[in-house]
Amino acid sequence: MTTYDQNLSADTTAPPREAADVKDTVRSVYQRVAEEYDERIPGAGPSDDMFTAAERSFLLNKVKAGQQVLDMGCGTGRFTVPMAERGAQVTGLDLSRAMLDVLGGKLAARGLHAELREGDMAALPFPDESFDVVTSMLALMHIPLQDRPKVFAEVRRVLRPGGRMLLGVKNSLIERLFKADRFASVDVTDVTAKELVFTRTRTGEEYTAPWYSFSPQDLNALFATEGMVVTQLRGNSPLAVWLADEVLSDPAVALAVQSFERTLCDTPPFNHLGYHLLVEAVKPRH
Repeated sequence: MTTYDQNLSADTTAPPREAADVKDTVRSVYQRVAEEYDERIPGAGPSDDMFTAAERSFLLNKVKAGQQVLDMGCGTGRFTVPMAERGAQVTGLDLSRAMLDVLGGKLAARGLHAELREGDMAALPFPDESFDVVTSMLALMHIPLQDRPKVFAEVRRVLRPGGRMLLGVKNSLIERLFKADRFASVDVTDVTAKELVFTRTRTGEEYTAPWYSFSPQDLNALFATEGMVVTQLRGNSPLAVWLADEVLSDPAVALAVQSFERTLCDTPPFNHLGYHLLVEAVKPRH
């Protein structure tokens, strides 16, 4: 059974208009692509497969059965569903009701339960200390820049002492070296315009949504401001991002690259050079 709740806690501080515009745009885009979203990701090819496997391993190995988990920007449930399958008590939060509707159908088809809430990461509709884990994979990059501190403050508020945040974001350090979208298929990041562009949609239109990457320094500062401690910063695809799929299609090469990346991804300074960043941060117990 899936529960929907749109009665959000009132935000007493109205966001700047430009922040509201960003959120309205993001909501509108995902309302329109919801029914086709799962057809659009992930991309195809060895580099995409390695990237996705690294994401799943990082996140799912850190979430345990019985834990109360908030999946922020859950979308159609790329991680909500597998966490629920592993016995976590998952709440999915998203700006788009249409994305939640798709996720609700998946859960029902699998006989799984999750509470689904339509809402804003900068004003989480949950009591203090409600969750053991907060996750957010890629969705943080749609946050208006001026809302970033609010979001991290809200994460700290809803986490229990000793609770953890697990996140995945694109690395802005790499964008200084490599502006093309390495994993682009139909959804393309435009680094210069700071937009995610949805191409080849069912309607034939292109949709754009604001998209802001993070550097390791950004993440460390945001967590430090909230008194949270970064316990792991992993670079996803620090090597594979530079190799063509034709090279990675050789199983022996792919295996060697994966083995090497397992060492590089957690080793400074190479972990800061992943195409994306995977981060775990902990809220102190006292």
